[in-house]
Amino acid sequence: MKTAVVFDCSGTLVNVKRIIKEIKSQRFLCNHQTVDIVDKKKGRSLIILREKINILSLNPNMPIKDLFKKTQWKITYCNPPIIKENILKDRESKLKELQDAINILNKFNIETEPGYALICDTIEGRMEYTIATGGCLFDGVHETIKKLKNMGIEIYLASGDSRYAIEKLSRLVGIDERYIIPEAHQNLKRDLVRRLKRDGYRVIMVGDGSNDVPAMLESDLSVINLQGGSVSKKALDNADIKIENIKEILDILDYRICIL
Repeated sequence: MKTAVVFDCSGTLVNVKRIIKEIKSQRFLCNHQTVDIVDKKKGRSLIILREKINILSLNPNMPIKDLFKKTQWKITYCNPPIIKENILKDRESKLKELQDAINILNKFNIETEPGYALICDTIEGRMEYTIATGGCLFDGVHETIKKLKNMGIEIYLASGDSRYAIEKLSRLVGIDERYIIPEAHQNLKRDLVRRLKRDGYRVIMVGDGSNDVPAMLESDLSVINLQGGSVSKKALDNADIKIENIKEILDILDYRICIL
């Protein structure tokens, strides 16, 4: 039987520096997953900026809603019910809130393309959090991807991150761009696993966030990577296997292929 491995990106292949600023309190949060913040309140949506844009060059007093006129954006995760038109309702939150997060991220040396996002309360029509992310590959990623390819296993990358960020990551680790799904909300990840199973693949889903759970539940085997030290409890509770290093995927595959 053919085998496919579907990887999430942040926290699974990449050790992420995620700078999250809570606009109301002006605090920066540590060790939080964006999807977990969304899950805590009905009506929240996670919005990514889909194009590369020099945000630091823009007027810090510009309303965040005006940024959406300058670039494409997409909701990649939400806690229904949401009122999408209310995303553009907030006139008070300024671009400075996102620039603050970006300036902190820029203090780190990162390998991946930085990504920017926001969390909006779409019921109240208010921006609540700004997010800047980037990171470095976990130890063992290059070796793992190379060996999986040598084993004849198809490798997919399905992530909620923007296309420009995921395309750079795919080139960095050697995953064919035909097998990437950027800006993937939880249903797209789940549907990818379903399609692969219909096509006769045995599918392993590797993730770490609550937005990976639907795909984990559909997969033949779900794996959570604890290498980054911060994972979603929902994903942890639903994973079949927990690993401490991405290279352990190879051991799992060797064992499963032998017994199945």
